[in-house]
Amino acid sequence: MTPGSLDTAVGRIEVHRGGTGGPAPLVYLHSAQGEVPGMPLLEQLAATRAVVAPLFPGFGASEGLEHIDDIEDAAFHLLDVLDRLDVTTCDVVGMSLGGWMAAELAVRWPDRVRRMVLVNPVGLYVQGAPITEIFGRPLDELADELFADPGHPVAAFMHAMAAAEADLSQVPFELVRPMLQAMAATAKIGWNPYLHDPKLPGRLPRIGAPTLVVHAVRDGIVPRAHAEAYASAIPDARLTDLDGAAHLAAVERPDEVAALVVEHLGH
Repeated sequence: MTPGSLDTAVGRIEVHRGGTGGPAPLVYLHSAQGEVPGMPLLEQLAATRAVVAPLFPGFGASEGLEHIDDIEDAAFHLLDVLDRLDVTTCDVVGMSLGGWMAAELAVRWPDRVRRMVLVNPVGLYVQGAPITEIFGRPLDELADELFADPGHPVAAFMHAMAAAEADLSQVPFELVRPMLQAMAATAKIGWNPYLHDPKLPGRLPRIGAPTLVVHAVRDGIVPRAHAEAYASAIPDARLTDLDGAAHLAAVERPDEVAALVVEHLGH
């Protein structure tokens, strides 16, 4: 995957591209962690097909967050990105926040999405199954909900950062800035209502793309009931459970997620 940029209606954004071929370009929409740069999953997928991974405004070097007020703005921004990339029809893979954006894209412009994979998607409110709070949480607590394996390098880094909070003068600001920017950008979309769109459930039957909903069994952020709600409301959807992974399953278990994506989307 090669980093580059794209001029959009809200400003210049960071876009990673790789691979060629496939039945349609695969567009990857990232989570609130902005995990695109150096992501093994994308490298694997790009070995057999064209992959495009835009970073949402506020993440990485992407500009324009000041023009995004809610999920409606986010959906139209994604449409603008597809238009400027000359992507008329695509496969979409979205994780967490990216899964929510993928669904919002597919309900508005169903003809633009050929097939779709949603990994631990947020975006819905399910009575009795609240999404765990992510804003303002201690990093070590959050790491335990994002990763099944506390030894994963990102989880270990989060634990180390939490330990260093006792003496913030020892933490270079450049080290924490991407994390703070990612949380600020996520809050712009999902602060209130918290990580969901009240209108989305009624619109899900508009999705025409065959959809795979992946629920990681150790997910500490999004209960399984949300994956069930997506799978039951989207006309051609099925749900699968992924063992040994938590909320950031595409980061923690790239081989397994890549296999599920390829099986569902084809090469």
